[in-house]
Amino acid sequence: MSLRALMMRVAAQTAGRVPGVAYPLAPVVGWAVWHASPATRRRVIRNMLPLCDGDPRRARREARRALTHVQAYFLDLATLPHRDMSRFEAEHLEIFHGQRLELLRSGEPVLLVSAHTGNAELAIQALTYRGRSFVALVERLEPRDWAEYMLKLRSSAGGTFLEAGFGGVRACIETLRNGGVVGVMGDRDIQHTGVCVRLFERPVKLPRGPWELARRTGAIVLPIFSSRKRGDQFRIDVEEPFRVAETSDAEADIREAAERFAGLLERHLRRDPGQWAVLEDFWRVHACGEG
Repeated sequence: MSLRALMMRVAAQTAGRVPGVAYPLAPVVGWAVWHASPATRRRVIRNMLPLCDGDPRRARREARRALTHVQAYFLDLATLPHRDMSRFEAEHLEIFHGQRLELLRSGEPVLLVSAHTGNAELAIQALTYRGRSFVALVERLEPRDWAEYMLKLRSSAGGTFLEAGFGGVRACIETLRNGGVVGVMGDRDIQHTGVCVRLFERPVKLPRGPWELARRTGAIVLPIFSSRKRGDQFRIDVEEPFRVAETSDAEADIREAAERFAGLLERHLRRDPGQWAVLEDFWRVHACGEG
């Protein structure tokens, strides 16, 4: 068994059972990672610089918060098997523009698109207790035993989590065509097929998958952004739903939808940069050729 898989199993059986005790430890673990991994620290600071208008001191401060949020995210997963998710929305979520969630009660196919802020996975799981199950795509992880255990944890509270790949995408298409709900992330181009847009005045590739899915199936897009307030308390912002255009120019339709999402993403990241729990060197990894 890999060390990562072992650590998550231990966390699920210990810290996951006592979240009130465990969450205050997240800043301690984040502090340890900050000091023990200079390479990670530098990457996250670079990620924060555009979000902080180039202010290095603020970027450093927000980068430390982001590392704390990463640790809290793994703790969220460890707690999932022990939670009553039917009560999570009422007890843990502060929802803005919640009336837009009435879409989840309709018979329409709905594509929930979010980003790596707060814990969108947890929010979507809670919101599906309004009566709709869901399928969600996540990044393929290594080593495999850790990846399989992470999928098991993610799926332990409802919904089905699948790795992004041919099989996962096919399941999402089938779900949407049958009038179901699918959740995806829109801020990291993990399949390297992205569309080039501008984010914080920088050309980067964002995923095209969400917009191709919506356009192909006729699903309505519902952007949802999560922010961690403290511990396992979250703010959820539900943005205006929209449909991806279906003109004769598919590429233009997809680009338009990606640009619309980029504008929403930038607004939320600018409001609270430290929520963005991305550890890769985002602006380098996802850079594209536009000037």
